[in-house]
Amino acid sequence: MIKKLCLTFFFSFQLFAFECYSILTETGFFTPVYPYNFKDYYNFLEPRCNILQDKIIWESNLSYIGCYGKYEDANKTLHTLKFNFKNPKIVKHKFSFKDQYVIFPRPSTVNKININNLIKDYKPEKLLKKFPKNFYGNGIDLVPIEKLPLMPTINIYEFYRYYKKHNLSTKILVLYNGIYNIEYLYKKINNKKIIEKISNNTYIIKYPIYISPTASLVIKNKTILLETKPKPIFIMYHGKIYAYNSKFITWDIKKNIFAKREFIPENELLLIGKQTPRPYFLGFSSSKTYFINNEFRGLGFHSTTATFGISIVNYPSDLIINQYSLFTYLNKRGKPNGYYIGNLMYKNMMGFYCANAGKSAIIGNVMYDNLIYNIDPHDYSKHLIIIRNLTAKAKHAHGIVISRGVDNTIIAQNFSFNNHSAGIMLDRSSSKNYIYDNLTALNGYMGISIQESDNNLIENNKIIANLIDGIIIRNSLRNTIKNNLITYNLKNGIEVLTKNIDFMIYRDFLRDPYHKATSAYIIKNKIYSNMFFNITNKNNAAIYLKDNYLKSKYYPNYGGELNIFIPKIIENKGHFTLYGIGNPYLPLSSDFIKMSTNALKTAIKIYIEASCNNDFISDLLAKIYIKRLKNNRLGEMEYIRGISLLYPNDMYSYGYFLLSQAKTKKDKINALSYIIQSIIFGKENALIDIKLIKYITNINKDDINNAFEITINRLSQGKLIDNSKYNVMCKLTSHKKAIIESKLKQFLFRVKKSKVKDFYELSNVYYKNFNLFTNEVIKKINHIFYKGNIGKIKYMKLLKKRNKIINNNIECKKVFNKLQKTKKSLVTYYKSNKKEFEKLLSQYIDRYINLINEFRINKIDKKLIYKLMEQ
Repeated sequence: MIKKLCLTFFFSFQLFAFECYSILTETGFFTPVYPYNFKDYYNFLEPRCNILQDKIIWESNLSYIGCYGKYEDANKTLHTLKFNFKNPKIVKHKFSFKDQYVIFPRPSTVNKININNLIKDYKPEKLLKKFPKNFYGNGIDLVPIEKLPLMPTINIYEFYRYYKKHNLSTKILVLYNGIYNIEYLYKKINNKKIIEKISNNTYIIKYPIYISPTASLVIKNKTILLETKPKPIFIMYHGKIYAYNSKFITWDIKKNIFAKREFIPENELLLIGKQTPRPYFLGFSSSKTYFINNEFRGLGFHSTTATFGISIVNYPSDLIINQYSLFTYLNKRGKPNGYYIGNLMYKNMMGFYCANAGKSAIIGNVMYDNLIYNIDPHDYSKHLIIIRNLTAKAKHAHGIVISRGVDNTIIAQNFSFNNHSAGIMLDRSSSKNYIYDNLTALNGYMGISIQESDNNLIENNKIIANLIDGIIIRNSLRNTIKNNLITYNLKNGIEVLTKNIDFMIYRDFLRDPYHKATSAYIIKNKIYSNMFFNITNKNNAAIYLKDNYLKSKYYPNYGGELNIFIPKIIENKGHFTLYGIGNPYLPLSSDFIKMSTNALKTAIKIYIEASCNNDFISDLLAKIYIKRLKNNRLGEMEYIRGISLLYPNDMYSYGYFLLSQAKTKKDKINALSYIIQSIIFGKENALIDIKLIKYITNINKDDINNAFEITINRLSQGKLIDNSKYNVMCKLTSHKKAIIESKLKQFLFRVKKSKVKDFYELSNVYYKNFNLFTNEVIKKINHIFYKGNIGKIKYMKLLKKRNKIINNNIECKKVFNKLQKTKKSLVTYYKSNKKEFEKLLSQYIDRYINLINEFRINKIDKKLIYKLMEQ
């Protein structure tokens, strides 16, 4: 077994040059490993069009095997690996991503999971027991959206801009310190301009709602009309939201009808800042979502992140324009999660979206006619359970897609059909996922697509009559395809290929790098009656075949580079290994570099006393110790060291650190005293925190005044901290004591001059002039919009340019005409076999309906299925 060297030596996204030992061997027809150099063979088959070229041309017939730190390890491989070497030798060389390596097909390490045991606790009747039954609270405020730094500025900016442009109120309803249901809320507010009751069970919500970490909102057996026109609203939350057997519908107030989505030109569908905002639900860090048996219709629009309809997100730091510590503190509490069981989601921008989410269950939902995706977990979400959903007619993309580091997720027993693109797709470094017992049919692209994602298990799926391939594996290693039924697909049953996608200029390759290497383990599948080849591979993809049942009508069972080895495969009764060529090493994602602890571990060697007089990074080091190294003690000591140097940022951050550890009211007041201390030492914007802190924890006006008194008493004694650990920090000089005395006197003079009643009122004075949307912030947001759009616009221009070249090129026209003829033959094949695959599908539909209905109160039937199957 070849050991894969973990390449983690990166700085500024560049690999440090280093040397390793590898086996260098000639590769060619008899190995059987060969580079893609059969040019005459392929030119004979079809005319060439260079503009369409996405092949990978490896430079020579020499390839490396392995990359070892020691000569002995390479030598051991040379003498133990069963391989038909040709003139092998061990060489020491500098690693490069241009080097070509022998790729060995290896099976996925993902294990089979018992689905029934996994989902038994997610039945609607069990989750309903978690719904609150008692409602209380008076924490209901109306706050201008521009004065509420508890949500990501990037998300609320487009609403704010729209409100200001149309002279609409910018106020948002804030819920805190209570558990509210819609009836309780309506009676407490008693204002039709905010929430209007139009029948016993129907309400119109006319203002945006923010649910704080100390609040919950419960909606049961209601119809909720979400104002979309003339004033679009939203519901965002760090707290909890519960909804059962209710409808949430976008609403045009003036016309008193469902608010249809505005027309969006195809070329602007994915651009940012182009669409009118529409209502959506969005849960942030540590939020809890319980959506059981509801209907969601017309939600979402396309913007930066998670504006798509129903979403949960833990924001990455590069998207947080809001730098206020209230939001930063809230965003560090933990990943959001939710239970989305038995809902109907249609005509939304997307059905469900999440990013950096924790374990969540998406089970028994019916999703169709959503504009882009039906289910779209994204960006480092882990341990998701996507089971027994019906996902159909996604208008511009996939039924189910997981993308960018979505690992350890189960996609099982879903029925995904008639979507614009793939039925199920794994994308951008999504690994260790289990794709089990799904039915994917009639999709516009592939039944199951694995792109740039390693080490996944695709098992026991039924993949029928998709308009391109049954399964495709692209630029992905160590994927196992086992015990699947793959039939009547209009191109190939399984296609395994390495592809050059560098031309995709809209893709950020720093965030989403990929390796030009592919391998697949294909065993015990039933593959028959696909239009072209049942199994094919291209561009030196490695492949292992064993115990597959294959039957083809028009073409050989094996295509691409396997075609050359058909006699050998038949001789071995379908048991065959084809080694590949590629570079299996993957540059680190820029996201991973930011999140990695490897580059930060050296920080632990820094002694606290070493830089008492000249160090300005104590706040940063403390965050490194706490967040990256999970060492609260070192972090606390580092904060205290910074405080002893009179740094207000350390006082401020230390206050939030203590708040995160606080268990009692006394602890919280003590934590607050350090935030107040930072104000005295110059951090005036912390006064915003004082004004709004009641939304994130149960601290009131009296507690705040108490904290002020504690702070003043501490500083009056010449102290900076009430903690015995202070003794190990930097000593207070007479100069520092003079500064403490001076800062306190200046602050008390300001308080006296302002003529406020108490310390709390001081925050009101500052708050009156506060606005989130400064010119600087607006410029940053517009720059993010620009960056988000520029790559997509350039790519669309590139496609136009390519199409123009194709139209003026004889060889390209030949290829285009051949593709058109092939397309016509596919349509003919599809029509001639329609009765057969529909008959086959009908054998499975009842089973999947029954599986989905186990988690639904409102059951679905065949009528809905056949309606959604219509093109």
